[in-house]
Amino acid sequence: MKKDNLTRIGQGMFNNIFKKSSSVLLAGLFCFFVTASADAAEFVIFHTSDVHGAINAHDDPTAKGEFKPLMGGYAVLQNLINKTKEKAEYKGARFMYFDSGDFFQGTPIVDRTKGGVMIDMLNKLGANGTTLGNHEFDYSYENLQKQMIEKKFPVLCCNAFDKRTGELLPFATEYAVFAHDGIKIGVIGVDTPETKWISFEKNVENIEFRDPVPIVTALAKKLKKNGCDFIIMLSHLGLNADIEFLKKAEGVDLILGGHTHVVKQDFVYAGPNNTPIVHSGCSCEHASVVTLDIDGISKPKMSVKSVSLYQKDIGEDGFIKNLSEDYLKDLRSEMTKVICQNKVNLYRGVAGGNSPAGYLVGDAMRTVGKADMAFLNFGGCRKSIYKGNITVEDIFMVQPFENAIEIVKMTGAEIKHVYELSLSVPTVKMGDEDKKQALEQFNCIVDGLRLEVGAGYGFLIPSGVKIYFDLSKPSMHRITKMVDMNDKEIEDNKVYKVAFNDFLVDGGDGFAILKTFPQKEKTDILVRDAVIRYVEELKVIEKVPANRVFNASLTEEFLE
Repeated sequence: MKKDNLTRIGQGMFNNIFKKSSSVLLAGLFCFFVTASADAAEFVIFHTSDVHGAINAHDDPTAKGEFKPLMGGYAVLQNLINKTKEKAEYKGARFMYFDSGDFFQGTPIVDRTKGGVMIDMLNKLGANGTTLGNHEFDYSYENLQKQMIEKKFPVLCCNAFDKRTGELLPFATEYAVFAHDGIKIGVIGVDTPETKWISFEKNVENIEFRDPVPIVTALAKKLKKNGCDFIIMLSHLGLNADIEFLKKAEGVDLILGGHTHVVKQDFVYAGPNNTPIVHSGCSCEHASVVTLDIDGISKPKMSVKSVSLYQKDIGEDGFIKNLSEDYLKDLRSEMTKVICQNKVNLYRGVAGGNSPAGYLVGDAMRTVGKADMAFLNFGGCRKSIYKGNITVEDIFMVQPFENAIEIVKMTGAEIKHVYELSLSVPTVKMGDEDKKQALEQFNCIVDGLRLEVGAGYGFLIPSGVKIYFDLSKPSMHRITKMVDMNDKEIEDNKVYKVAFNDFLVDGGDGFAILKTFPQKEKTDILVRDAVIRYVEELKVIEKVPANRVFNASLTEEFLE
């Protein structure tokens, strides 16, 4: 046989082998890509936090004019979910809804039902999970257990334990796993350890709130070992605490956060891995829509959109709307009663600054309680009060708590010491986000130093006294002058009658020192009822209360 024939035979054999090998290789590659694409999954996650009983649409608190568009409520949220599901771009995705806690407390209907309305609404919304906030305990731990019997969604909270059993709270679980198209997501829930001192002591005395860092790190490791591709932490720690958490913990891929009522339009990144954090505001006025594309191989693709829940833009789901109306109809005549005319806007303000709305509450406590002065915790004033008719519901929204007035006899020196505690927490330089939030929510131009919220002691809003201080000075040496409303010095040795709410006197917001004063008298007058009585007697509010707080490190101007 000729050499060139041998060569052609060899080449043919090689070509056949190559073709077969190529076919096998291509088939292998095809199988690989098919397998990879089969395990790719898209999740669309809706997130809210700090709903505080706001089940129906209400006035936009950031609108500057007297006409305020309606926003928020579960019917609007449900319609947003409905419309998103109809979009072709999300065909084949799994849709989920999570809430980061504090759905109890804040409106008349949630108070009337002791939270039961919120469990029913979350059931009907098909919530995939919630964590707990501090306010879930406001009607007592026993009530919370009773209400949770009706839940049809997992309550995720890995760091709250019943002291009597050493176990997780009986209605809670550490985490839940959600699967879609071969991809698994693990969701872990945490509540703020601050709950032990920002709640009534009697409501949480049998609960231990542990540091979430080691618990979550261990759970995330366990979940990933067991096949989870992505870990979400459902957090009620607060934005700054979420950031600090990510500096210490490992294994979390996304935080859906709450507690500080902050709306973030985009991800906030923190920790060594630049882990994204989402915060969705409060009162069901905004929802975050997070999309996740996960294939289990490459880095997950994530995006977030913050949606303002305006009723006119989104519409309302009929079923959820009717359910809300069924709950609210019996309350309407009582809550819409007009009790006062208001000719000015009374804003809540920032911690460390003036609070016209807080001053109205404090003045009511002092007047009805027949005290020399009064102090209200900053967190005890929940909303601003706007021009126009003031209704019973308006006062309820400002002061939703079942707190009673308590009178404590204190010397001037003791009052100054307690107020120094109020000012002793770390300070925060007002950044662009702080300034924007102050302008949007309180119509206030601010700059300088404010107090950090939730950092050991709550800021106290005064009535009947003017307090001058400088936050740039060392802690416990910040007060420069304290005088009454006639500019007479508060005398160190003189005994004054001071009105607080019983939450503070019970040691709330860090003020355990108030429990030690022997001369105390608890009244049967709720702070809310005192405010209603006070404004009814005023009939008309003609002007903004005079400033009582003079923070040398802060400039502020309320705009009308």
